[in-house]
Amino acid sequence: MKRYLVILLLFAIIGVVSFLWINSNSQALPTINVSVVTTPTTATVSGPVILSAIHSQAKLETTSMVLANDQDITKTWGVQGACVESLTYLSYYTVTAGVDLQDIAGTDIVLDGNGIPAQTAVTLNMRGAEIIHVELDTERSRVVHSAPSILSQLCGTQLPAMVLEAQSNLRNIAEQSALRQGILKMAEDQASFELRKILLLLGYTNVTVQFKEVTGDQLY
Repeated sequence: MKRYLVILLLFAIIGVVSFLWINSNSQALPTINVSVVTTPTTATVSGPVILSAIHSQAKLETTSMVLANDQDITKTWGVQGACVESLTYLSYYTVTAGVDLQDIAGTDIVLDGNGIPAQTAVTLNMRGAEIIHVELDTERSRVVHSAPSILSQLCGTQLPAMVLEAQSNLRNIAEQSALRQGILKMAEDQASFELRKILLLLGYTNVTVQFKEVTGDQLY
């Protein structure tokens, strides 16, 4: 019995000594610190890339106004003015102005900086807005009053020609009214907003859009 107790005691002593030896050696092991160094990458964007991005996303930016006007027209003809007709014509014209962003060329883009979007200013020199078309709303426009000649059988009628004359006059009035109300500036502001949005996707926050005055014939 004593022999078994001695054997168990020896195993216990060996176990304690082994545990203490392993623990002391594990604490003595050196620790290795590994640091990872990342190299930042910088992307630059050039004028041709900007031009390609604009052409791929941009379109004709337009602004429209609906303008209503009326006009009275009277015609007198025949011997001693015996033939007289009059009418009142009401017109609704839609005046549309626009800037075609596809017209931007490489020479219209000026970069000031190192090409890194956040550190580069962009200036776009654009052709100004133009009147694209002035369209008559035929469903709403109409003759609201007419007075045919009392001698219509002898005089005939000038009413169809008077309607065309009124439409032409009112068309010019609508266009001039839209210009006075700043339709070209509205179209340019819309185009400028669209361009800034496109360039912001490329990382450019400093963008200036300049519009050149349009001379010569308009688009419509």
